[in-house]
Amino acid sequence: MASKRASNKLPFPGSLFKDRNGIYIYSLCVNYQRKQLSTQVRDYKLAVKVARKIYPNLFAELKYPTNPTIPFDQLVKKFFKYDHGYSERTINLYNQILKDYIYKGVLPDHPTTRSIWARTINRVINWGERQDIYTNHKKHPVDVLEPRARILTDEEIIIVKEQFVDCRLKDLCLTSLITGARQMELLHYIPDPSNDFDDYFIVVTKSKMVEKRRSILKFDAPIKNGWDVSRHQLNNYWMKSKRGLDIQFRDLRRTFAVKKYQAGYSLLDISKMMGHESVVTTEKYLKPFLVTMITAPSE
Repeated sequence: MASKRASNKLPFPGSLFKDRNGIYIYSLCVNYQRKQLSTQVRDYKLAVKVARKIYPNLFAELKYPTNPTIPFDQLVKKFFKYDHGYSERTINLYNQILKDYIYKGVLPDHPTTRSIWARTINRVINWGERQDIYTNHKKHPVDVLEPRARILTDEEIIIVKEQFVDCRLKDLCLTSLITGARQMELLHYIPDPSNDFDDYFIVVTKSKMVEKRRSILKFDAPIKNGWDVSRHQLNNYWMKSKRGLDIQFRDLRRTFAVKKYQAGYSLLDISKMMGHESVVTTEKYLKPFLVTMITAPSE
């Protein structure tokens, strides 16, 4: 996704901004139609010179549009040949989504999956337009989905604690419920004297090439010596163990937050325990429950 940081004002119409790879993109709007083209350079002064050469043709195309189009599958091939700076995992995800969409020709019925597919398809089309490559394929409207607001009932918590098969995977599930830790934080946890203490343990995760360290309170979680399991193993265990219940693994973390609020913990304390960067995030997290499901503790 391109950065929104704009450059200094150009001596001719249009503007320059950097994409995620540090390359300057020239943007021009004529008759309420906007078009963006890569200058293929990272130096600002050189980008201005390139943009000045791009401007006349780009203006003419926007003023008198006669853009040829290519089939969507050809645009997808060009999309994958371009260096977007995406991780291998993201590339594989996009490849699978676009491959399935081109083969089936329709979006899936599941609302969340449908939204992910639509955003991916639109991302390819938007990229093509920035590169002056157009397709006859129309963009898909993206549904605005309500965030999931589901916590485990007391009966469901008992099922997790007593009916799930005892193993490392169950311990991992219980740790998420008891500590509010994220799934990937627990999967990445490596037991070591340097990150395991009496009252808390430290997890290290990477997000967009940035390493993050977070301390998580243990409470009574069955951490022991870690888990050493894959996400695939955990998902399979969860699907088999929940036995048709409408619960997801991420509901464990939300349940933790609600239970702590019911127990009298402040939003600030819960925010710290969950690793939120701002208490505002915690407020949004708990908002669906503040009126209908949470009874404030009596003083």
